Parts: sequence; C-alpha cells; structure tokens
Amino acid sequence: MKEIKDLEGKIYMTCSACMSVWADGLSWANANKDRIVKSPEQADNIVVLACQVTDLAVLNDLKVLERLKSEFPDKKYFVSGCLAKRLDVEVPEFAERLETPRDNYQFLWDKTLVNFEKPFWVKEFKEEDNGKAQGHLFRDMYPLRIGKGCPNKCTYCTIRVTRGAFEQLEASSLEKEFQTFDNVLLIADSPTATQIKEWYEIAKRNNKPFSIRNVEPSVTVACEQELLDLAKNKLLKVYHSPIQSNNPEVLEDMHRNVQATLKTMEIARKLQENGVYIATNIIIDYKDFKQDFSEVYNLYDYVSWNPLWDRVWDRKRAEQRFEIYLGALAAENETVKNLRRTK
Repeated sequence: MKEIKDLEGKIYMTCSACMSVWADGLSWANANKDRIVKSPEQADNIVVLACQVTDLAVLNDLKVLERLKSEFPDKKYFVSGCLAKRLDVEVPEFAERLETPRDNYQFLWDKTLVNFEKPFWVKEFKEEDNGKAQGHLFRDMYPLRIGKGCPNKCTYCTIRVTRGAFEQLEASSLEKEFQTFDNVLLIADSPTATQIKEWYEIAKRNNKPFSIRNVEPSVTVACEQELLDLAKNKLLKVYHSPIQSNNPEVLEDMHRNVQATLKTMEIARKLQENGVYIATNIIIDYKDFKQDFSEVYNLYDYVSWNPLWDRVWDRKRAEQRFEIYLGALAAENETVKNLRRTK
C-alpha cells in the first residue's frame, strides 16, 4: 500500500470519514502545506479519506470518489482512511489504496487544508447551523489528536484493523497545543483512563475546558470522580461515551461490559445536571434482539446510531439499505424533536 510521501505533484484531500481520520489528514497537511491544494482543479492527486463503519458509509465513500472522478477525470485517485485497510471491500479500478497520512504533534493552524464532506445522513445539512444540530456535533471544534486505535475487542468493530496499532500521544507534549487553540476536542478512537486523568490535570492547571468523544463506558466509570469534578468546575463542555445499547442481553452478545454501560448512563445524568452536553452512539437492528431506546433518547442530548452490518460488502444491498435507513433517520429526527419538546 502506498504512502502519501510517494505521491508526485500537488494533493487535494477530502474526508468522508469521522473526525479522527480528518484530524489525521489535517496533521499531515499542516506539516506539508507546500504539497496541498484546496481545490481539486489544482491537484495532481485526489485523496479521499474514507470510512467503513457500515455499508452505508462505504457507499457514501464510493459516491464521493465517483463524483470527483466524473468532474475531474484526469487526476490520480487514492482511497485512504479506514476503507483503505478493508481489503475485502473492492474499490474502483481508477483508485489506489493509500495509508492514512498523519504527523504527530503537529499544530493544526489551517483546518481548511483538508475538506470535510457534509454528513451524508443529514438530508438538508447547513454549515451555518449551530453545533447542536444533527451532523454538527464536534464539527467546528479544534481536533487535538491524543491517540489512535483501540485495545478492546467488541464483536461488531474493525478498528483494530482499520486504524492500525493502538497508540497514545504524550499529554505533556500536547499541552502547548491545548493552550494555543480554543474550543478543543480531544481526539482518539478510544481514550484510556490514564489519558482522561492526565487531561483532567491539564484542564485544572490551565483552568481551560475541553470536550472529548469515544470514551468507553469502562473508562467513564474509572474516571467518574475526575469527570464530575471537571463538570462542577465548568471544564467539561461535551462528553461523548458510546453505550451502543441499554439492553443487557445485547451488550453481553456484543462482548461489552453491561454494568459499566448502565453505570455510565448514571454518570452521564450527573454530568448533564452540572451543565455538560452529553452524547452517545447506539447500534440499531442488532441481530434478532428487540430494543427500546426511549430511555436513551430521554437522557442524552445527542444520540447518533448505526445499523448493524455483517461486514460483507454488497453494493446493491447497501443502496437499498441506504434508502431505508436514511428515510428512517429523517422520521426519527422528527420524533425526537417532539419528544424533547415535552421534556
């Protein structure tokens, strides 16, 4: 698989994946500004930082690639990000696979060096909407990279393959970056308890708040004291912990910690009571289990979901599911709006 340093000429990067992958690309782009252009017309190479979390995301990645290819047929195309590591998913013949570019400890002075595609699941997405609107959570924050990869082994997840070896960056080496930028979001695929405790100390020392995402329930429980203290001191803005389900039988089948998940929901409520905006992820249509997520929607300020995918790529099936689930999401958004009006 090629690396970005092997490419000749100018590079345009666009991201149809999550903020972790976008931040990776931004770190390399900011360290190599002379190689980057901000419009595909000026590029020799077009790199799509792509997602693979569900077949819906893969389909969207391919649509982004195909759209760019139709508009700029003479460029060289590369699939990077997580999808590049899914060798079982065929990519278009006109595109090569590329390792995810990153440059650790690089300040992200210019966040426009890598285009961030609009979230495909939001039908009428508007950049000017506030940070609490669907598809906007974290989008306008400063993504401070603190690690990548995940040491856990959930049955539905492929992060261990697609994000590479688990890695933690030194918090002490990131403090200057934290001090330099406003509205900081700590970026990692799975922050550890050690990292939470380190950033607790940094936030307290600088009297500066942060937001964080992807904190597993077991880590949330291990850091309850620090998190609540941050909340009480207004040093935690948005806290995202993916519970995936509130059904103990489902959690057990996923090989997830049941007690930690239920305890995380209790901690989330306490954080919310102290002014923290709380968010989570859930997985819908999990095997044949029947799930009721009303408790989750009643508690969390922001809930995003993914339908379970068997990880077998089938474009025709993905296109059918795309229409079904995006229609369901639109209907759900209206239901949730009405629910929250009555809270």
